[in-house]
Amino acid sequence: MKEYTLTELIEGLSNHKWSSVDLVKMYLGQIKKFDKQLNSVAELNPDALIIAKSLDAERKIKGPRSLLHGIPILIKDNINTLDKMHTTANSLALTDLMAPYDATIVQKLRNAGVIILGKANLSEFAYFMSYDKMPSGYGSRNGQVKSPYNEKIDPLGSSTGSGVAVAANLISVAIGTETNGSLMAPAYQNSIVSMKPTFGLVSRYGIIPISETQDTAGPMARNVADCAILLSIIVGYDALDSYTFNSKSHKLNLHNAYHKSVKGSRIGILSFSNHPYDEEEKSILEEAKSKFTMLGCDVEDIVIEGKSMKNDESLLYEFKNGLNKYLESVSGHTKMKTLKDIIDYNNANPEKCLKYGQSILVASEQTTGDLTDGKYLNIRQNLLSEANRLEDIMREKNLDALLSTKWTSYAPIAGNPSICVPGKPLTDLKPRSIVFVGKKWDDAKLISIAHAYEQSTKHRIPPTLFQ
Repeated sequence: MKEYTLTELIEGLSNHKWSSVDLVKMYLGQIKKFDKQLNSVAELNPDALIIAKSLDAERKIKGPRSLLHGIPILIKDNINTLDKMHTTANSLALTDLMAPYDATIVQKLRNAGVIILGKANLSEFAYFMSYDKMPSGYGSRNGQVKSPYNEKIDPLGSSTGSGVAVAANLISVAIGTETNGSLMAPAYQNSIVSMKPTFGLVSRYGIIPISETQDTAGPMARNVADCAILLSIIVGYDALDSYTFNSKSHKLNLHNAYHKSVKGSRIGILSFSNHPYDEEEKSILEEAKSKFTMLGCDVEDIVIEGKSMKNDESLLYEFKNGLNKYLESVSGHTKMKTLKDIIDYNNANPEKCLKYGQSILVASEQTTGDLTDGKYLNIRQNLLSEANRLEDIMREKNLDALLSTKWTSYAPIAGNPSICVPGKPLTDLKPRSIVFVGKKWDDAKLISIAHAYEQSTKHRIPPTLFQ
């Protein structure tokens, strides 16, 4: 089946080429045909066709609510939906959870007339469960998600199902979440585009958390423009998430950002003295340098010593704190009331729940979970002093973006926006992408730069299985 862009789907609805019911049936057909071997979709919305029919009727009478009126999408199964679907983080421990409220971003999507077609699988608890070689894309509830390009390719996570579904054309766009690379990594490995917005631009209320200081939702698509259109629907201040307060003073024109010229932009090619690029990476970066130069950009080489910035110690505190608060917010809708309940449930069902252990959950429970704890605050302060280096470099050198063929912890820890774009056609077992990082709250500029690179290279090809 043809890979339709959001623009094509929107135009088709406007021109009566198809209806929302047609689109829902089309993508349900794709999921039925291909997802048995991919396992990217956790659950389908039993009311999707009814909702589509209602939105088709509303379009005829009142016109569309937004550009995405009647467009079906998938969302990661750690995001609350007040409907007939569960919210489980791909954990058997939460298999009884029917959320009593919509996540803020889900409410925004519904208000825009978007159809939540289903929930996408993910690495259990967003890949924050076990240190013991737990594969990306695995969860005790639904098992392992697989790459659509080749089963030997690790699809990575934790937004694995969202990324795989988009790559395999089971849906046009999806929503994932990121704490420390969970949008960039599956986008990179599945040769699609994803965007992690500036921290605080998108509300996290109603999303099963890991980190109060890093978590964010973001779009996954097959091109930058589609990511920008979807992102523009879910951004903005939310009184239920205090970290979105700064978004009030940053009115970003995200939807039209990809139309903007990048002429005169200043871009840094980021290299790491202690992690040298291989020959293929060098070739990809040289091509990017050439393309941006031809587009009228100033390109500068930037070399730093990359630090690992292991942040699991701070996340252990935040996870316990955040998860217990989240479980309190859904009290009465799952038997699990605390992190300890989940650990105990898993211990009582080891064959099903502990194939790869739960060492991270146990380590998190052993912390105070107190975000005023001096030890936690010291760890976080040390992380930020290193993670803010990219922001400092861009401001000191007046750069609009940095790019690399490696994703790192700098952007997620510091809260900078980042976008992943395929850097070559994926015809072998080595996916390669370029990850763009921008200054905080400069998401629109980053979109224009990533879009310009994408349009001048157009490297992405679909998986051969689905051509």
